[in-house]
Amino acid sequence: MKEFVKRYHDIILPFILILSMLFCIWRGGSVRSAYAGEAEYSGVLEDLRKDENFDESYYPEDPDDYSLHVIQLAESSAGELFVYIYQPSGQSRNFNASSINISTEINDDISYKNYKLRRLNCEGVFYKYLVEGLEVSAEPVRYYAVSSVYRPFDESIDEDADYGNEVTEVEYAVARQYGFGVLNGKPYVQAVDIETIEITDKFVGFVRYSDGYEYVTDGACDSHFVAFSTDRKIDKLLEADVYYTTQSYMLYEYSTVNQGFNTEETYGVAQDKYAYLTYDQKVTHTGDGLFATTYEWDRIETVEQFIAENEKEQNVFSCAGLNVSVENKITDLGKSALADKQWVLRFDETEYESSISQINVGGSFYYHRIVNKTIVGGVTILRLKFETDGMVYNLGVIDNKQSGSDTPVNDEEVEVTFEPEGCANALMTAVMIIALLVLLMLLWPILPYIIKAALWVILLPFNGIKAIANAVKKRRKDGAAADADEAGLATKNPEEENKQ
Repeated sequence: MKEFVKRYHDIILPFILILSMLFCIWRGGSVRSAYAGEAEYSGVLEDLRKDENFDESYYPEDPDDYSLHVIQLAESSAGELFVYIYQPSGQSRNFNASSINISTEINDDISYKNYKLRRLNCEGVFYKYLVEGLEVSAEPVRYYAVSSVYRPFDESIDEDADYGNEVTEVEYAVARQYGFGVLNGKPYVQAVDIETIEITDKFVGFVRYSDGYEYVTDGACDSHFVAFSTDRKIDKLLEADVYYTTQSYMLYEYSTVNQGFNTEETYGVAQDKYAYLTYDQKVTHTGDGLFATTYEWDRIETVEQFIAENEKEQNVFSCAGLNVSVENKITDLGKSALADKQWVLRFDETEYESSISQINVGGSFYYHRIVNKTIVGGVTILRLKFETDGMVYNLGVIDNKQSGSDTPVNDEEVEVTFEPEGCANALMTAVMIIALLVLLMLLWPILPYIIKAALWVILLPFNGIKAIANAVKKRRKDGAAADADEAGLATKNPEEENKQ
């Protein structure tokens, strides 16, 4: 089988691909016809047999081989893209390929999207799919870089993930780039192999950061991440693209004495999401409740950085001998899951809210609990840009789709402590302030008179000094006047005597 696969990739696939694609484009890519107002697609073997060199014997059936092999891509005149896949297990399992990763840009601009596949028809080991949501462009040259193709996980034949994770889709490498165009007035197709990087180990989870204490409601931020290792050395991880799905979820629990315990769950419609991460992106979260703390992290981290960020204690309140600190730590299970991983991508944050109420009506006890959160699943890494030994690589990724458990990987504990000495001093100060306020309230009616008397007492020495100074000044003034009178009399008497 290995010899066949090597021969298939090196000789048979390119030959079949070029001939069949030339024929498909020469026909204008028209592989469907209208019937009764609906599209009717041609059969997979009908398309493949249009190439006279197509040999079905090169594609044996093997009921125990559940892999997928992309034979070729084709464009239709209606702007659709088809994928022809060889599935060795054939009708024994009759798997449907579920999705495919394709980039319509190449080289430094490569950017993968995950497209759903819809099976149109199959014969034996040959399957024909429509790529949903991808419309062929009008550009003269069109590229499709295909990194991998997926089928649904089957627990009877596939190995599931550890640590509460679940594999939702199994990946198969394609690592092929297809180019369509016209040269010298004639259509052509080119298919070449491309480099990829493979995820060898993976864990999907989240850490939960409390928003602080809030009456009745318990709020938090769920920070979602994927930890992984690869088959290639990475010195510095620069960029990463992640695909995942989000789904709203509400749990309603209620009970009464007479009716017992009841549970209702409501799920929203799953939404496709993409996260485009760079090494210099940072995220900060601060809760709005009492005793809330602030968390900060990088979008792209090493596992060591991730653990260090979530293994620390922060003091969030200190006053009057009362100290409140928040301790965050990774659980033992979380540490085991992260132990053999290299990198962590923290790709999204969602809100968590839980409220509990208990009511006694007419002697009947009612209990209500409501939880609102977001379920994140189907996580796959699409692209990694990284530096190794001074060289920068920008590659598509071979990775499965995987979902984490509904339990956070961290424990967050609030610790409240009292310092007796500080508390006693603070209490004494508080008592003195309260006593002073009470005294002021009691004395308020006569407070103006008390203030006036206090001011009189305070100013009394100054008033005495002022009176003495005034008396001295007056005495000096009176003495000076008497001297002046005596001097005037002495001057007048001799003149009067002469006149006589």
